[in-house]
Amino acid sequence: MYRKRTKESRSRPRSIRFTPTAERVIEEAARARGQFFAGYVGDVAYAHALGRTAAASPEDDPVRPLVETVERLIAQLRRTGNNLNQVTHAVNSGVIPEHAEHVLERVEAAVEEAFTLLDGFTGKGAA
Repeated sequence: MYRKRTKESRSRPRSIRFTPTAERVIEEAARARGQFFAGYVGDVAYAHALGRTAAASPEDDPVRPLVETVERLIAQLRRTGNNLNQVTHAVNSGVIPEHAEHVLERVEAAVEEAFTLLDGFTGKGAA
């Protein structure tokens, strides 16, 4: 799940008390966001302390769909890069793998998807 990365980890435990009703409502809200209770409470409390109560969760971030798209593209590029490294190693060893052509096609598709995404950033795709 997208969360702004920091050098700090959540290593400081705190104990707080809730009424049964508040616990139930917060638990439901956390579940709706796909988060655990403690993570949800931490995100909401921190956002409130920073004055960002309108966007109390990463899911409320208007750029979240873009971030998710970039994360998927990065994962695809990693997988494709790993496959390309394997093919390159095999070719350098004097063997041309049967799937080499398929890997090269995936590399080309991944690069094309990256350019399409970047064109969306720069507005070139809209012209």
